[in-house]
Amino acid sequence: MAADTPVISKRDVFFNKDVGGNRANSSAIMNKFAAQSNFLNNFQTDIKEWKLNGSYGVATGISFFDGVASFFFNSEIVGISFYNGQSGISGITEFDILWKDSSGTTQGSIFSTTPAIDSTSVNETVSFKSIVTNTTVIPVGVIEPIFQKTTFLEGESLFLKLNTAMVTAQNCGLTLFYRPINEEQVI
Repeated sequence: MAADTPVISKRDVFFNKDVGGNRANSSAIMNKFAAQSNFLNNFQTDIKEWKLNGSYGVATGISFFDGVASFFFNSEIVGISFYNGQSGISGITEFDILWKDSSGTTQGSIFSTTPAIDSTSVNETVSFKSIVTNTTVIPVGVIEPIFQKTTFLEGESLFLKLNTAMVTAQNCGLTLFYRPINEEQVI
C-alpha cells in the first residue's frame, strides 16, 4: 500500500496475546491502533435533537424552539436525520437551522436547500443524509437538504426554525450529527 493510503477504519479488540509481556511492538499491533483510531475519527459523532411533539404548527417561526446546539470545539456536521410522525392534510413542513457566530450574531441558514416533508408523505416518514458515507434516504414527499455550511468554530451555535408546518401534522423532529475537527479544517 502507498504511504498516504489510510488504514481501514475498524473496531478491533486487543487480546492478551497481542500485548503480553516481553512482546515486540509489531506492525500488527500498530495496525490495530491505527484502525481503531481511524474508526473513531471517521464514525464517532455527537448529536443535537430538536423534537416538536404533538401538533407542532404552533412552533412555526419561533426561534430557539427546543434549544440550541453550542459547539465547545471546532466542529463539523457529518449528517442529518429528520422525520414526521403523522402527515398533515395539506402543506409542507420545512425545517431550517440557523447559526450564530461567537459574538451572538445570526449569520443565516446552514442550508442552500432546506429539509422538508410534504403532505404526500406517509405517516412515520424518516429521512437521513450522511455526508461521510454519501448515503441518503429520501422517501416520497421529502425534499433532500443541501448544506452550504458544515464547519463551525468553538463558541458558535445552531438553532432550529420551523419555517412552515403541514396542516394537522403531528410529531416531527430533526437530528444533526457532528464531531470535533482540527482548527485548520474550519472553513
